[in-house]
Amino acid sequence: MKCILFYLIQWTWGLLQNIAGLIFMLCLGRQRRGIYHGALITYYKGKPKLSKLGNCSLGMFIFINGENSSDLIESIAVHEYGHSIQSLITGPLYLAVIGLPSLIWARRFALKRKTGESCDKYTSRYPERQANTLGERTTCGKPVRW
Repeated sequence: MKCILFYLIQWTWGLLQNIAGLIFMLCLGRQRRGIYHGALITYYKGKPKLSKLGNCSLGMFIFINGENSSDLIESIAVHEYGHSIQSLITGPLYLAVIGLPSLIWARRFALKRKTGESCDKYTSRYPERQANTLGERTTCGKPVRW
């Protein structure tokens, strides 16, 4: 029942980000995919231009950069699933209220790390801290099924 509700809310209340996620997934072509608590994870590799994208979540579609170490995959999946839960909560406002601040912080964080400038922990700010909390509460640390 939970899965049906997850899909129903994602494809009605969160329609915009899910359409964007579906289009992005189709553009990536054949990649390794898995199901994680109802969300579809694409673990993409071999696309050098996309490697700058990093990890992201658009509704129920989660994208994890294949350049990440296998040790990080689980924690990234939990975090990105938290963004999927934020999509359920914010609905059509997700891209503006969650997506844009997340993108801005990710770019600032990457730039600070590249220049060696000290910066806060990535998950110390909005909406990343909330994504971690929501992801950890809803997944109970269960592994990704590939």
